[in-house]
Amino acid sequence: MRTGAALEVTPKEELPAPPPLTGRKRWRWVPGVLLLAAFLLFVLQRPSEERQLGQLFLQARPAWLLVALGLQVSTYVITAFLWKRVLMRTGLHPPVFALARLALMKLAFDQLVPSGGIGGSLVVARGLRKRGASAGAAAASVLVATLSLYAAQALALGLSILFLWSRHQVTELVRWLVIAFAAVLAIVPVALLLLTRPRKQPLGPWTRRVPGLEALLRALAEVPPGLLRNPRLLAEATLCTLGVFLLDAGTLAATLRAIGQSIPLDSAMVSYLIASVAETVSILPGGVGTFEPAAVGMLSLFHVPVEAALAGVLLLRGFTLWLPLPVGLLLLKWNGTPKQQTG
Repeated sequence: MRTGAALEVTPKEELPAPPPLTGRKRWRWVPGVLLLAAFLLFVLQRPSEERQLGQLFLQARPAWLLVALGLQVSTYVITAFLWKRVLMRTGLHPPVFALARLALMKLAFDQLVPSGGIGGSLVVARGLRKRGASAGAAAASVLVATLSLYAAQALALGLSILFLWSRHQVTELVRWLVIAFAAVLAIVPVALLLLTRPRKQPLGPWTRRVPGLEALLRALAEVPPGLLRNPRLLAEATLCTLGVFLLDAGTLAATLRAIGQSIPLDSAMVSYLIASVAETVSILPGGVGTFEPAAVGMLSLFHVPVEAALAGVLLLRGFTLWLPLPVGLLLLKWNGTPKQQTG
């Protein structure tokens, strides 16, 4: 099959609904919130430090906050463009902004449902099905995005380690984070690729233990092989993901500028990437309680005052997590995702 040629994909059976938004899982946020609270208490031990942090927030310059907002909006557009590039290989041309809404929905779902990202992937896959994609093509979009995430993260992390090594700033914490991420990198992408292979035997009962896993595995088995064997497509997806990292790092630099603290983009990039690795290897929703200390620690390593680093990171998290979360929940509600149960 020619590279770049549209793949003929036969429409498949509709994907099942993702697991419902259940109120019973709110406790998942408790450990992360407690960790974050403990970290804030540790940093802000004196009333003067609390007042200084409050003044930094009050004096934040709106122009730079708008820049941060614009950069974050761009991350969803790039993610949507990545999915669109995959679907274009199947002859579909969905609007980018319609796909960007799916990115917001995935973020919200993954933070609320304990399914290891599987529920959010099903949200995206079902959204793509509604826009004309086959089950295999929809699953391929999610799979390519996931593989490109790990590839881009590994590449960017390697460059970050070289950057820190050249400045003699590789700490023990960074070493342990790299080791933990290497373990995740060795398991997850390989497992995903193995799951796309045709199976002669039916799926075992173990797949029903994780909500939505069985449905996702069936969809992965229908992924057109040409999509995953297209080096150009995988390279484009990895570049898109690197672009998202760059925009996130730019958002961190913008939030710091908003409170009057400037930092080189390369230092912001390294700080963000190390913090994102801490988020990846943690089991906490949204990396709450792990991302923040790692980011503040890295910024302090680059001589950013602790109070300014904390204010900048909290503003960043507002733009990357707390602000888009309710928007994603509203989109989930409007699109008929299984409703929240309060049992």
